[in-house]
Amino acid sequence: MLSWKRNVEEILERRRRFFSRRMQDSILVCLPVKIDIDDEWAAFDKKWCKYPLSEERPFPSIEEIYEGRLIHYNEKYGALEDDGLPVMYSSLSAGESVVAAIFGQPIRFYNTGRGVVSKADTVLPDYSRLSGLSFSPDNEWWRRVLSIQEYFEKRAMGRFAQHPFLTMDALNFAVEMRGTTQAYLDIYEYPEELKRLMEIGLDYNIRFQEAQMSVIRNQGGGCFVWLGGWVPFPKAIALSVDAYVMCSVEHYVNFGFDYQRRLIEHFGHGLMHFHCNRADLAAEVAKLPGLELFQFGGDPKDPVPEIERLPEIRKAVGDVPIMCFCDLGEFKRRLAARALMPNVWYVLEAKSEPYMSIDDANRLMDAVRTYRA
Repeated sequence: MLSWKRNVEEILERRRRFFSRRMQDSILVCLPVKIDIDDEWAAFDKKWCKYPLSEERPFPSIEEIYEGRLIHYNEKYGALEDDGLPVMYSSLSAGESVVAAIFGQPIRFYNTGRGVVSKADTVLPDYSRLSGLSFSPDNEWWRRVLSIQEYFEKRAMGRFAQHPFLTMDALNFAVEMRGTTQAYLDIYEYPEELKRLMEIGLDYNIRFQEAQMSVIRNQGGGCFVWLGGWVPFPKAIALSVDAYVMCSVEHYVNFGFDYQRRLIEHFGHGLMHFHCNRADLAAEVAKLPGLELFQFGGDPKDPVPEIERLPEIRKAVGDVPIMCFCDLGEFKRRLAARALMPNVWYVLEAKSEPYMSIDDANRLMDAVRTYRA
């Protein structure tokens, strides 16, 4: 599998070392490259982009989703010898509002050009309906997500892979069920009802993830999961604390930690998306048993670059492997100075410098593979 990547076996071995915490003096890197896929996108636009921008439109067909993903993860990228892999988010078009749709709400989609965003009404306006809240594998959107994944599996033919939909658990789940503002107010106004709602969310996430994992094939003793792409564990899930970034650590402890702990324990391993710069919250999240990756950064409103915050985040999370966004130019300067923090997976962005050619990127990867802190 993953034959689009010509150095796939080397990457899998590097990732085994990284996730087993044996890369204490070296790094993983994903590089920003520019390849010519303008003709492919032009053909896609002519065939599929027939709706006004920002206007409501039907959910994309499986064929449209498939063709768009194949361009985004084009085979031409296979010549790039960084640590990335062609692992697709096949069901991304469904959006986070698909959770509400699985619980029975109508869902709408709006055109973004080469994709869609989803929106659904509040599932639970008040807690009078909590006892009757339920979901079913027979739900249209549950089945539709799985049908997308089945379609990709049949056509992958060993060239690429895919991973399940991101979990929406704990307070993230409550936001989808109750709306953002009300979910926060529930911490104070309806704490017991909120905890009962989160229990339903825990059950939903376990069953929905298991259903997707039954469709998506594993490889090389590992599995496919968002954030990591491929990780060397039989089962793993991706989580986030997005809804907690405006909360106190105490609120995460009381209304989040245990639900995420049980979710990770069910599957064995977890990868955390952490979309803020709070070391105090990071330290609590890092206590989750089975946490294998801490993806930090990506907040465009933070005036301090993620790489500058790495020391405090490392102190907070201990030896948990970190994924960090980083400017390409800054990365190259630190690489040359041997000043990059090890045990980190750097995802580079072309900000201060333009996108690289594949040849230039591969030359840079020669230095990355021999880097030792």
